[in-house]
Amino acid sequence: MKEIDNKELALALKHVNPDVKKKILSNLSERAAQMVEEEMNYMGPVRLREVEEAQQRIVDIIRKLEEEGLIVIIGGDKAEEMVE
Repeated sequence: MKEIDNKELALALKHVNPDVKKKILSNLSERAAQMVEEEMNYMGPVRLREVEEAQQRIVDIIRKLEEEGLIVIIGGDKAEEMVE
């Protein structure tokens, strides 16, 4: 989460399922989660296009970190599972 700016994260979380928002914020420090929530409230209404662009930038960061072997993504597409 260090790779993602709090303002960018706040924008990306503006229009997500409450369960997703809760899961992401629970993985931040209490102070960081509070700052993200404050930023979300402060920014007011935003264009859906801007939210989707912020979400895509975060997905791009996550994919880059996965490619670099810095994180491992668990779950997802069954076709991508490894079997022996």
